[in-house]
Amino acid sequence: MIRWLWMISLVLVTASPVEAGPLRITSESLVVEHVKNRAQFSGAVHLTRDDFELKCDRLVAFYKQQAGGELDRAEAYGHVSMRQGDKHGLSNEAIYKQSEGILILIGKARVEDPEGMIQGEKIIHNIQTTETRVQQGTAGERVHLTFEAEGDDEQGSAPVGKPLP
Repeated sequence: MIRWLWMISLVLVTASPVEAGPLRITSESLVVEHVKNRAQFSGAVHLTRDDFELKCDRLVAFYKQQAGGELDRAEAYGHVSMRQGDKHGLSNEAIYKQSEGILILIGKARVEDPEGMIQGEKIIHNIQTTETRVQQGTAGERVHLTFEAEGDDEQGSAPVGKPLP
């Protein structure tokens, strides 16, 4: 199976003095629509930049033609997963906003790290600061947060995301 590699070598626009590395996207197929300034990646899509990675079934990347093809935003669909350091998240869809350095997880979204798990309908993850915020609870429900208890499972702690009996 042929896999495509599309590299965007421009740096992420941030307030940070440290520049981000290149953005790389791999997939099983790629369709570039030059007139619409977008590229559609399909099949086992994998986006990486530095320690951040995003995986999904399909990704539509919108780029700025006047800025030499710089990425504006990317929309991810189907089996979306993200990982950055010890944080990992899942959702139905996601929007990556290049200029703001954020990833918005949408639809049954959840983010876990060693200290616990948060879930809601919409979670915003800042890639530069690794700060994560929940904007909405799932389907009108309240936001859900589970902390990992200290100690091992035999001393009363529960695995992340599972309540104690």
